[in-house]
Amino acid sequence: MLKRTFIAAGCLAFTLVLSSYAVDAKELSGKTSWVLTADLKAANASPLIKFISEQIAPDKREQAEAKLASVEAMFGVDLVNDIEYIVLAGTGRAEKGGVAYAYGKFDQQRLTTILAGADRYSVLQHEEVAVHSWFDKDDGKQKYISFARPGLVLLADRQELVKEALDVLAGRQAGMSASSPLAKAFQRTPENIISIYASGVSSIVGEEPKAAILRQAEGMALRIRASGEESLNADLSVTADSVETAQQIQQALLGVQALTMLQAAESPETAALASQAKITMDGQAVGITMSLPKSLIAKILSSYQERENQL
Repeated sequence: MLKRTFIAAGCLAFTLVLSSYAVDAKELSGKTSWVLTADLKAANASPLIKFISEQIAPDKREQAEAKLASVEAMFGVDLVNDIEYIVLAGTGRAEKGGVAYAYGKFDQQRLTTILAGADRYSVLQHEEVAVHSWFDKDDGKQKYISFARPGLVLLADRQELVKEALDVLAGRQAGMSASSPLAKAFQRTPENIISIYASGVSSIVGEEPKAAILRQAEGMALRIRASGEESLNADLSVTADSVETAQQIQQALLGVQALTMLQAAESPETAALASQAKITMDGQAVGITMSLPKSLIAKILSSYQERENQL
């Protein structure tokens, strides 16, 4: 009886952990305008995500596995199992980047030693917390990283972003309010894999032509969920400043959907995805829901790989 009680209590605690906020909203800047979260722990535990990864061409899967093994050998970090949760957050245009919050297990001493041998390495103290910097040859940019606390690493292309994140964590700058719409991005469930939330969308997307529709939006929320073993679901909500604007956004999205489906001969995979989208409107909100059955996912991936092999 006692053993069953402990098991029940353990299951309850596990459920509460998964349904709670993985990140306290106040850990991010109060000026945050967009946030992306990726629950790697949930993805690794998902049978559907495992199935999708197994559909990747063997040679490409082997290349990816080799790269992961190389990173682990060099840095002592298992990117698949050691990093549980990633948050990308920014205060302005997405193209300018933001700061990455990586939650997991890190060998700080080993990583620091390796960084010290990198090109243009330097370290500075920001309020008694070290900020390391090095030159990344792959993209030609200086990188900045800080071990903010055990289990949390901050990474960005700009030094001031890491410093600001450290100031928020230490309480020297205001953090995000728990009532902010963006705080919902951090809510964890066993199904949620990726979340993207944004406010003031027009100022975030800038003049990017492919994001013209979003320039009319006030807010946006996207969730991608792996529902059991059978389907991958996505829910997108776009909020406009008026019903008239919402109607314009809906009509634009319907137009894009129709055009994509007409181009099935040239891009059958994209057309198959578009055919699954349901576009609705409720007041100032436009919604897009999509459910991809496991069988359709396999078919799309197989078709894509066949076309790749023909090139």
